[in-house]
Amino acid sequence: MKPIRLSAWQFHLMTQVYVIGTAFILLPGPIISSAKQYGWVVVLWATLYGLVLAFGYLYLAKLYPGKTLVEIALQAFGKWVGGFISLLYIIFFIQIASWVTRELGDFMHINLMPRTPISFFHIMILLVSAYAVSKGIESIALVNELLVPYLYLAFWVPIVIMLREWNWRYFHVSYPFQLSDVIIQTRFVLAFPFMETVAFLMFIPFVQGKVKIPFITGIAFSGLMLTGCVFISIGVLGVYRGQKLVYPIFSIFREMRFTGFIEHLEAILAVNIVLVVCIKLCILFYCAVSGVCQLFKIEKRNIVIYPMVWIISAYSLLFMNIVELLDWVKNYLFEYYSLFAVAFPALFIVAAKWRTTGRLMKKNGSA
Repeated sequence: MKPIRLSAWQFHLMTQVYVIGTAFILLPGPIISSAKQYGWVVVLWATLYGLVLAFGYLYLAKLYPGKTLVEIALQAFGKWVGGFISLLYIIFFIQIASWVTRELGDFMHINLMPRTPISFFHIMILLVSAYAVSKGIESIALVNELLVPYLYLAFWVPIVIMLREWNWRYFHVSYPFQLSDVIIQTRFVLAFPFMETVAFLMFIPFVQGKVKIPFITGIAFSGLMLTGCVFISIGVLGVYRGQKLVYPIFSIFREMRFTGFIEHLEAILAVNIVLVVCIKLCILFYCAVSGVCQLFKIEKRNIVIYPMVWIISAYSLLFMNIVELLDWVKNYLFEYYSLFAVAFPALFIVAAKWRTTGRLMKKNGSA
């Protein structure tokens, strides 16, 4: 396979779109339900947590220069244990990709085409993603770079105009607020989407130039955007209504009217959602395929890509509906993601330090 090259700017934009992904349509409702009018503060401290993780991943990449996450696991723990951990990461990427697929499928089934079987949406988006992955991560990065200006303009211009419906009184409604309870109930925000950035350890070795600033600023900027989404949802819809909606931002777009004949602007947001989620799915799909190829020494990606479509599609039907999926996310996602986003990377760092210390002791002993 030819060498992969990503520019720092492409990596930065990929980080932004990946973190924003499905979070900007799914997170506002559960966050407002748990933290009421202080939901935007929850996203801010989750962003700080995401930045701490990002510095940890950059340090890990520095300890294993030129190695992807799968290769790091193999080098840290050897062929068998490292191979098993690598396989777990591949399954992890497949799981996230399947959840992203299901989230997009549910969104389109509920809001756009309720009579169309949800499996149709899954196969359709996965085949498009499979084609993109077959062309390589550089092609995905170029398409993402082309789409980002449109995505931001088409989202923020209508949102700014909708601010005429803003009501500051929504932030002064009296709701019971216990800090410890809110931290426990909103721990899922730390996992989704910030712990998912561990996937970028599959791309850091291929970035040309400095990777630290693009990665950190990408997470910070997307965190601020998610904060803005929650803040705007509260200010326009209110706490009582916002916490009862599955897609608060989509509801805001649906109710927009600029003139007597310009309405139903939710179609613009629907296009945005499909594009953003598709890019995130392509990144995760590529991570899973690349991980399999690296672990099992497979030269041709296409051998893995198209069977992966059916695996992800089948796994996406694990949950009955979006409510069941969100309930699982709120109750169990943080603990599950902690294994892959915190525990394993910490073990890799310890293994690198231990190996370096042993090498120095051996060198000093022989001297």
